[in-house]
Amino acid sequence: MLRILFMWALICTAAPFVCAQINIPNEVNKPDSLDIFLNEVVVVAKNTIAKTDRKVIIPPKSKVNASTSGMDLLLKLALPGISVNQLTGSINITSGGILNLYIDGIPATESQISALAPENILKIEYYDNPGVKYGNADAVLNYITRKKDSGGRLSLESMDCIGDGKFATIDEFAAQFYNGKSSWSIDAGYMQMKRNNWMRDYDEIWHYPDHNVLRSEKGLPVKVGNLMFNSNINYQYSYNESNLFNARLSLNVNEVPNKEEGDRHSLLTTSDNDDITEIWEHTSEKSLLPSLVLHYRHIFEKAGTLSFNFEGSWLKSKSHHTYSEEIAGTKLCDINSNTDGDKYGFFAEGIHEIILGRGMLTSGLRHSQSHTSNHYLFGSQSSIISTDINQSEASIFSEYNIRVANWGFVVGATGKRLSSSQLENKLVKYVILPNISVSYKPNSDLFFRYNLNIDRKMPPLASMSNIAQEIQPGLLRRGNPNAKSFSAINQQFSFSYDSKYVKINLSCNYLAESKPVMNSVLYENGIFVQTFENQKYFRKLQSEAMIAVTPLQDHLTLWVAPDFSRYFSRGKNYNLAKNIFRLHFGADATYKHFIFTACTMSGPDNYMYGDEMITEKPMNMILVGYKGTNWALQAGVFNLMKNYWMKTENFSPLTPFTSNAHCGKNTYFAVKISFNLNHGKQQDRHEEVPANASHFDMDSGIINGVK
Repeated sequence: MLRILFMWALICTAAPFVCAQINIPNEVNKPDSLDIFLNEVVVVAKNTIAKTDRKVIIPPKSKVNASTSGMDLLLKLALPGISVNQLTGSINITSGGILNLYIDGIPATESQISALAPENILKIEYYDNPGVKYGNADAVLNYITRKKDSGGRLSLESMDCIGDGKFATIDEFAAQFYNGKSSWSIDAGYMQMKRNNWMRDYDEIWHYPDHNVLRSEKGLPVKVGNLMFNSNINYQYSYNESNLFNARLSLNVNEVPNKEEGDRHSLLTTSDNDDITEIWEHTSEKSLLPSLVLHYRHIFEKAGTLSFNFEGSWLKSKSHHTYSEEIAGTKLCDINSNTDGDKYGFFAEGIHEIILGRGMLTSGLRHSQSHTSNHYLFGSQSSIISTDINQSEASIFSEYNIRVANWGFVVGATGKRLSSSQLENKLVKYVILPNISVSYKPNSDLFFRYNLNIDRKMPPLASMSNIAQEIQPGLLRRGNPNAKSFSAINQQFSFSYDSKYVKINLSCNYLAESKPVMNSVLYENGIFVQTFENQKYFRKLQSEAMIAVTPLQDHLTLWVAPDFSRYFSRGKNYNLAKNIFRLHFGADATYKHFIFTACTMSGPDNYMYGDEMITEKPMNMILVGYKGTNWALQAGVFNLMKNYWMKTENFSPLTPFTSNAHCGKNTYFAVKISFNLNHGKQQDRHEEVPANASHFDMDSGIINGVK
């Protein structure tokens, strides 16, 4: 695979478009007064600087020297609310939500973050309270890097993992070239995972009007797997230190030959039939997403900064699903469907930022538009059923950020027009959405903050489809074109304590959604129908803590992160209250050139919404290695002595079920190789570009028959 990436990179280097990571000084975004950047030395009073809307993290030299990539450094920094999974090469918010990534204010991918040389990272801006400028993002990570006037850099990282019937590989490649006002770069990332022993057990009850049927499935091993390839070619040009132009051409490929949630082989027994039914289900998906991003920014001498962003994308998606039942060699049913989809979208915005009095005023206009067309072919029928959905969102926003003594205030408002149409079904909504944030910093160690955000959400694209698809005999999934938008209020209180040896971060979040679009099960003409409806309300109360100690500041860091969530979900025929608790640990140690990392990790899959709750067992990782000047070699293990499982519980009054997916001992033995070469004249200053949200849309809107 590495050979393929090298050949691909060589070809693309000759292309006319390539990218850059050059910044231009922005007087509007000056470095905090507590940090001073020199050529090779960083002098700081605090490693983490808390602000009203974000945390500014200056990586300690010990962490930089022990890291092999930008993603590895993020893992070692152990930021509260951020989960880094090196087995999948992903960065997530532990509570779930949208995380936007940037390098010097330019939207970035996870592979680009991984390709960063740790020694070139000056600081990381962690927006755990992003304002109106970042649209619908729940959190933002912006890497500020050191640049070059000339020369280039080459980086490569590869991790291969093998286990009993399992395989995973993650390969990252990046090359950059700097030449005065222009810079070019190319990067590519490849990830693949396979498992041969994936099993799912089902226990469910179907409540008919006059009787109940108990159904129990014993899972048998099946193969599951997925692969992803993403690449970017960027070009950047700066002129007179006040004009910046950036162009990026991206290609993302995602292929799932055997889907975890949609592949199963099992033996079914029911309370109304003594025979054993053998079940096969298979789901495969493919998607191709080319996109173009254009960015222009101008700094006025006295009138602030004006920036424009444009993004255009095309998502080509395919899905294939089959389901069959058999008793004693006699086939009872054979359900299959094929779906082709196209989604065209564009996004445009203009943002103006200016210092006004003692604060910063940010204002702008934003518009996004998409057209989704999915074509369904069910079974042996010759006709194709199509669904077309048009969506748009236009907004005008303004926000003022000011600091007064030890207090910080952010006040903003967004006016939105939400629109969706599908045949005769049309939805148009006008709303005004305020946001408020208040922070207090009594001294350099303590920080308190409260923020309130009000939002208006559109239903998920698939839930609005006018398509019905059979899941299995007696069970159907159907969209609801009459689903309406709904409101959401999010409140958060956060506290942090930062001393030389101890760091404590605590956050309490309360999310309240009114009339959200959630699952609903109906009984119609002898068939159970899974659909979507505007239910009564959804509430989530979450408390999360991160406690990190550094008894040997340059050599050892230990952290623990407990997380407790309480969910309240009320539909038209159910009223639920459930808990989810998670506890994660981590350790990071260095001694001369030797490095050690150990942690537990889990993504945002532990969640409840509507009548369904998903919990999973956290994975763990241990890596030990040696880091040279421009290279590193590590070896270790993922999921040592752990049996991985994912549990899904549905509490529907009509068709409740419990699904236990597992693969036994899920141990991977891993070898990781990193290489990084820098050449050229380095700038003595760091530079910033205001971050702007990326709006690549991977939601195909396909309604599927996966159980």
